[in-house]
Amino acid sequence: MSITRRQFALAASAAACLPAWAQRQEYPDKTITVTVGFAAGGGVDFIVRSLAQGMGQRLGQTMVVDNRPGASASIACSYVAKSRPDGYNLLGTDGGSLALNGALYSKLPYDPVKDFAPISLVMRHPILIVAHPDFPVSDLKGLLDHARRSPEGISYASPGLGTYHHLGMELLKRRTGLKATPVPYKGAAPAMQDVMAGHVEVAPIDTIPALPQIAAGKLKALAVLDSRRMTQLPDVPTAAELGIEGVEVLPWVGMLAPRGTPADIVERLSQEVRTVAATPEVSKHFAERGLQTLTTTPVEFAAILQQEIARWHPLIRELGIRLDL
Repeated sequence: MSITRRQFALAASAAACLPAWAQRQEYPDKTITVTVGFAAGGGVDFIVRSLAQGMGQRLGQTMVVDNRPGASASIACSYVAKSRPDGYNLLGTDGGSLALNGALYSKLPYDPVKDFAPISLVMRHPILIVAHPDFPVSDLKGLLDHARRSPEGISYASPGLGTYHHLGMELLKRRTGLKATPVPYKGAAPAMQDVMAGHVEVAPIDTIPALPQIAAGKLKALAVLDSRRMTQLPDVPTAAELGIEGVEVLPWVGMLAPRGTPADIVERLSQEVRTVAATPEVSKHFAERGLQTLTTTPVEFAAILQQEIARWHPLIRELGIRLDL
């Protein structure tokens, strides 16, 4: 009996030295689902799928992506928020659904802060101000001068009211006095199409859809709303280079779990996100599309989310934007 007790004590002591997720050997023992609030083939879907395969391989289980688009990603967010917090139901979403929706909608079926356990940011990307190749300016300074000469200013195609793109242009207006009227569209693709057709003068557009059109000569980039130039567009200046501060706009994508998911599982998932995102294959996929890999710890992600809310909610309230799901 004494030997058995001694063996038990030694085993317990060894187990105590292991991280908590290693003690819980059953995790993961089944498929992990990452719900995405956007259609398959879109930017967020591409980013999440780029991670899911590698994470599944490292975790020893299949990781599948479940697309539940609609209502500004609130359908997916609400679904995951109400899911069992066991590490098998995750959320891959963008900053709009977490940092902006709380101010844009009078009623949300989820709380962007209280209902989730942040795992890690995945990436962010700058916004480009693009124009038709025949538009008679070539940079942001030229755009500002052009707008000043026009009695009514310019119009710009917005991928949607209350999006990062719309808010970024409104910040630019406040910093520079730019006269610009938004023309709202349902997404970046139709906004970009109308700029390429010459129906609207400029548009703030994501790098993923914009870069191929710029490479094909169907659009030209006037500026990058970031603090540094893009590797893919080394000749396109930033707003900061013109002395315009505070207009850096970097939409982002992150991964979260339902609130209450065990901290050790959240930490393990965060480690896996950071490891897979840093692999040459995934990094290359992101860089080719103008995406900046940016992974974080859960604590860092939570702090960034609070900072984003504090930055954007006052502007949304000032603009008086209120939307219905």
